[in-house]
Amino acid sequence: MTPRPFGTTGSLLSPIAFGAMRITADADGTSSVLRHALERGITAIDTARNYGDSEAIVGRTLRAWRGPRPWISTKVKPLDISNWRFYVPMAHQFTPASIVESVETSLRTLGVDCVDFVQLHQWYYRWGRETAWLETLHRLRDQGKVRSVGVSAQDHEHDALLGLIETRRVDGVQLVFNAFESRPLVSVVPLAFERGVGVIARCLFDHGGALAGAATRESLGRDVKLAMASPEIVSEYLARVDRLRREALDHGMDLVELSVRFALSHPGISTIATSPATAAHVDAVIEAAAKGPLEAALFDRVCRAHVWVKNFYYFSAATVDGNPRVQA
Repeated sequence: MTPRPFGTTGSLLSPIAFGAMRITADADGTSSVLRHALERGITAIDTARNYGDSEAIVGRTLRAWRGPRPWISTKVKPLDISNWRFYVPMAHQFTPASIVESVETSLRTLGVDCVDFVQLHQWYYRWGRETAWLETLHRLRDQGKVRSVGVSAQDHEHDALLGLIETRRVDGVQLVFNAFESRPLVSVVPLAFERGVGVIARCLFDHGGALAGAATRESLGRDVKLAMASPEIVSEYLARVDRLRREALDHGMDLVELSVRFALSHPGISTIATSPATAAHVDAVIEAAAKGPLEAALFDRVCRAHVWVKNFYYFSAATVDGNPRVQA
């Protein structure tokens, strides 16, 4: 795999990063899947304080790892982890003190002196008027505890990042990007490439691994983001996955290969954070990445014919005055 620059930070990353959101530990507390990924040449890991035991498992695995130290990205934990949907003032989620506490905890848990990339794990466009969060991250950078800083966009709200990227107030960003959600290619990704801002793409295989060919009606029914969805929406989702699968087969590849090569077809994507459950999954993604970007005509067709404006993350059982409210 040919390394890619993470903006203008000077870091070169493998095009595939190990997404540690769903990492699980073996009996010894480490992850053999992560070790396999490192052995296969993956040089970037994306984790978060909000991912349960993720940082701890990554930290134990790295202490047992005898190879080169990978590039590590983590995220500042919001004060209220239950609020991912509705705007609140930044001080309700991040304060200078909470940012410092979160980063210090990450350093101890990961067992490192410095984290390569630290992101706020939530972002609203209006927060761009604030300065204390960035000043705090810059102080941590000046202290040698952080190398680069940025934010992770919520769900499909990638355009909320445009102001930060335009003014280059951040070194990098993270966003949802896949064959269904290719809209970041309209503005965010090209602008980041132009401005020298790194981009981590996540949710490459969408819900339940659907764009890796793993989703069924039953598995989607267990997906918390689809728990409130109607049967008609689930049917539409599966039908669109089947359309994309046929597109892949017509070009001699499976969904994994199409999904990976599609995401790597724009140079503005620095790395893709996937969440492999097995060593075989690691191998499949790496082998797909090694084949390089899609040819231009197919890339353009996927962008135009398969984009689907949706947000399953908005299906929730939130209540207003005690009455259930479902947003779609």
